[in-house]
Amino acid sequence: MKPIILKKMMPFAVVVLGTLGAFATTSMQSASKSEAAPIYGYVAIPGNPCGLEVQCSDTGNQVCHLNDDSAQPQAFAKDSQTTCAQEVYRPD
Repeated sequence: MKPIILKKMMPFAVVVLGTLGAFATTSMQSASKSEAAPIYGYVAIPGNPCGLEVQCSDTGNQVCHLNDDSAQPQAFAKDSQTTCAQEVYRPD
């Protein structure tokens, strides 16, 4: 009796596991796309407009500052190899 139940339930179990795996994979892919992309901002130091590297984001509401302190200098992303003027935002 047990082998008959096992033989009939095995295909059903495989289909259920496959379906659950497909939904789990799809939900993980959509979650990673909604996150803001991390980018580097740079704070100017004397003699180098892109001197100190700061981790920022390309989307957000608050501008990115050195050490996440609004009293510190604002960070900007690189426009070219020598200039940093693109505004970046604080990572969430």
